[in-house]
Amino acid sequence: MDKGSDRLSDTAEIARFTALAEEAMSAIYDARDTDVRAALEDARYNIERAIDIARMRGLTEAVEMLSKKRDRIQATFDARFKKKRPTSP
Repeated sequence: MDKGSDRLSDTAEIARFTALAEEAMSAIYDARDTDVRAALEDARYNIERAIDIARMRGLTEAVEMLSKKRDRIQATFDARFKKKRPTSP
């Protein structure tokens, strides 16, 4: 297998894991009949796999983009489902 096909394969895997993460995020947004914590874990697992592949292949821009997506996934979950604790004066 040549480097060109390796890169294509890696790109396809990154896209697959990213799509799986986005699918899990849709479940979080929908939040009906869904274990939201499990959906978050699925989204984070899949986006982390995509980051791992990008990192192993030295795809710096992809790592940065996917890391931002991971952070948005967590922020979305936190904004929708984490209880706000009152701050002490």
